[in-house]
Amino acid sequence: MDNEMRPGGVEITKYAFDACDLPRPAKILDIGCGYGDTADYLKREFGFSVTGMDNSADAISRAKEKYPGTDFIEGDGQWLDFDSLSFDCLLMECVLSLMSNPVEAIHEAYCALKKGGYLIVHDLYLPYPSKDDYEVLEQIKKAKSGHTPSSCSEEILSICTVDGAIIMDTIFDTLNELELEKVLFEDRKADLDSYVASMVFNGDDTKCYSEPRQGKSKMSYFLLIARKAE
Repeated sequence: MDNEMRPGGVEITKYAFDACDLPRPAKILDIGCGYGDTADYLKREFGFSVTGMDNSADAISRAKEKYPGTDFIEGDGQWLDFDSLSFDCLLMECVLSLMSNPVEAIHEAYCALKKGGYLIVHDLYLPYPSKDDYEVLEQIKKAKSGHTPSSCSEEILSICTVDGAIIMDTIFDTLNELELEKVLFEDRKADLDSYVASMVFNGDDTKCYSEPRQGKSKMSYFLLIARKAE
């Protein structure tokens, strides 16, 4: 099973869903599902109704071949083509930091979530961003035009990622703006360290992270669970 090919493996997935305690069969959208291993796991382990989505046509094709009984579609988490209030939970595993506009993805998730639904994210972040990190963000923002969204269908121009790791200030501000309750936030650096060590040991250079930083602003990994108001 390919769940081990990201920090935390299947254990962090189980831990997060155990914490949410969703009813069966809850409707789950796995954004950035890759070859479908997590989607299949959630279906088998929890009895959920799962849709896996990825922007790679090749990944979706392989997922459908591996797990023909699970629903897989090609799509982008920053522009979800679903009715509002469609899912009990949206899952983003090591994918938010790869998006060009993570804040837009959270707004889209909010629209697609049912009332009382959960957003689960685990990904790379900078727990102690430096002044230089913030200056990089400001430089990128200055290159973008200002934009105020008026609906879930409009893109929100917001930058919060530096060198492949998220600076959480903007994410937390977005959660507050949308009144998504932060149920859980944990630093999972041990998962990242274990993952890196296993990759080095196996001689595999496949990564979902940039080169580790030095000093106080060193990259880490987080688990976030947020809940939409009833």
